[in-house]
Amino acid sequence: MTLINKILAFILCILFLVTALWFKPLPKFEHDHPRILPWSLPDYKQAKTTVKILDDGRIKLSIEHLPLVGIEPKMIAWFYQNLPVSTVEISEQQYSWYHIFHPNEHGKITIKDPAKDGRIGMGVGALVARQEWFGVYNSRGAGRIIEFSEQGMVIRPELLGLHFGEIKHSFVEATYISEANGHQQLGTQYNVESIIGSDLPVFGPIINYYIRNKIFSPAMINEWLRHQVEEVASLQFFLKDLYQTKPVKNHYKLELKQSNPKGAH
Repeated sequence: MTLINKILAFILCILFLVTALWFKPLPKFEHDHPRILPWSLPDYKQAKTTVKILDDGRIKLSIEHLPLVGIEPKMIAWFYQNLPVSTVEISEQQYSWYHIFHPNEHGKITIKDPAKDGRIGMGVGALVARQEWFGVYNSRGAGRIIEFSEQGMVIRPELLGLHFGEIKHSFVEATYISEANGHQQLGTQYNVESIIGSDLPVFGPIINYYIRNKIFSPAMINEWLRHQVEEVASLQFFLKDLYQTKPVKNHYKLELKQSNPKGAH
């Protein structure tokens, strides 16, 4: 096949993809019933978030999550690695880790392609598929893990082998001052920088127009940001205990007291 034929074939594939996506209905699936857990979701409005539309139509999102006091960066990386493959018992009820990560809006998470080093769960090279919802907006998709360490991870949304942006999670050790006694406390500052869309020449802006109008509308972005803040803030209620618990294979058991954070809803 000549170079020109290859280029034409690529253009046809992109046109077919854009057309198919435009007429494809948004995902429909049943939502799980809310899970009753011994904590309340924090007030997401206390986190700092920004939204910007770039010149080519891609969406740039940033989140400065609420402080995770008493939680080390390595605990967060450990949690993500085991997230798709582990379960936990709380108050005699068994849950997947994904279901306690957000009690109301998480459905399924699976590993479609394993990590390059053969580890179970998340790792570099793994393709992670998830099904969740943000308020009334259903979401189903997959992301390829490009980087993974105790300092964070980079995920690229993937469809038919093509990437549509990049989501960078960073876990940085930080010191916080306790409001109760003024003492210093170690913890983690968790931040996210996301670019959603395509940077392909010519076709990128068309794809990005579709994404902004059919998937990531302004209303959906607000719900997505809320969801992200709530799930990460929830780590403060169980991750430290979970990390210190000895499992049976990939099953853990926790005894947790009721937590009602400031500004919870």
